[in-house]
Amino acid sequence: MKVASVTNYNPPVCTPKHNVRQDFSPVFKSAGYKQIDGVTKIFNRVFKKGLCACNFAALEGVQKGLKTFEGLSIKQMAFAFTDLHSINMMSGCTNHCLHCYANAQPFIKRYPFEDLVQICSDAKEFKNRTGINLAHHHGDPYIEMSFDADAIDCHLYDRNGVKHDFIEIAKIMREGLGYKPVFDTNGWDLNNKDKQKRAEEYVEKLMQDKNYKNFYQINISINPFSPKYTKILNSGYSPDELYTPLREIGVEDNRPEDLKKASDMYLKYLKKTANILYTFKPLLKAKNFSVIIRALNNDIPEMKGYRIEDFATTLQHLYAQLYLTYVLTGRMSEKELKKYADLLGRVSGRMFSSGRMEKFYRVKNKDSEVDGIMNIDEARLTSYLDLERVKYSGSLSKASQRYLKMITPDGKVYLYDNYAIIPTDVRIKTSTPDISKPFSIPVENFTVTDKMIDLI
Repeated sequence: MKVASVTNYNPPVCTPKHNVRQDFSPVFKSAGYKQIDGVTKIFNRVFKKGLCACNFAALEGVQKGLKTFEGLSIKQMAFAFTDLHSINMMSGCTNHCLHCYANAQPFIKRYPFEDLVQICSDAKEFKNRTGINLAHHHGDPYIEMSFDADAIDCHLYDRNGVKHDFIEIAKIMREGLGYKPVFDTNGWDLNNKDKQKRAEEYVEKLMQDKNYKNFYQINISINPFSPKYTKILNSGYSPDELYTPLREIGVEDNRPEDLKKASDMYLKYLKKTANILYTFKPLLKAKNFSVIIRALNNDIPEMKGYRIEDFATTLQHLYAQLYLTYVLTGRMSEKELKKYADLLGRVSGRMFSSGRMEKFYRVKNKDSEVDGIMNIDEARLTSYLDLERVKYSGSLSKASQRYLKMITPDGKVYLYDNYAIIPTDVRIKTSTPDISKPFSIPVENFTVTDKMIDLI
């Protein structure tokens, strides 16, 4: 199986600057709030006008009565919802991938379902009043409901204790914000019956009435950065030495004990990953289904075992395991296997050196004089320089790229560029009180004020 370096889907990245304003319509007063005339509303809908491109002064007042936007100007609303990456109504992940740029922790927090509904409903009403979609992306066309959670864990509870799953949430977000979330999972262990059942239920629901269309993309994430895979590599044996699926039963195994132990761990890893792919097999029919595989580029010699060329052997073993476990037993067709073979042949070297990756790199190379953390990605330095420019100039437009936005459950708006999380003084209205630590990544000790917002 040929393994190529191809990117299917990327985490959020900053996008080039773009800032256009147009005076688009006459506005007149009505009972309670300003209204837009019908012809202009139709024009805005047909041409998909973004709030960021409109005359803010002409629109001021149209948001009156919408709880989410109490105390906010149209300019502040446009700022918060332009290039919005996520509304973080839950946080935490039970996986502990060592390359996680969100530095996700295993404890999970969930916030009121009603808050997410309120935000999406008010955004939808804003569009009903103006014909303008509140949210607007200059780059990646999706909005998440969490910054660091696995999709299998993505559900919320309302104040009556009723559970609302990700299928329902995705539809609410699409209808309210005009953008879909991503269903992205790193999978689960073979012995985790609860998650296995939950995954099967999600797959079934995703296929019902083509619910998968409410998601921008559905991804299974495979990478060499899980703690268990790292433990396998630390055994010192190569994947080819570890993979012996056809060893005859009854034949005495004279291999060293440490090799046998590592070989068992490796086979469990392959079986676990093959099971995840098999569980999601019905989604092979969906055009937005993919397997996202990330490893480090081959030109980082000090990270052997975690590079594309190293992980290629494991992907070939995974293909073989799918064939042995599911094709030979009649549970997967040759055609389905071929589709998975195509997906397993696409590997991306695009990686962020922020979050847990930096710590992982430095621990692995603690006795080395080589410090190649900056070689993993060039944007790390750009992020630092951009933040310094904004601090020095007092102007957001001085950064070389756009920042994405994240809204925490308490309504606070943060800037994000895959490396730094920067507070702003813009805050929408929710029922959740102040959160002292909204992210696992440290937040910058610097606040972007309303006066600094000269780029939307």
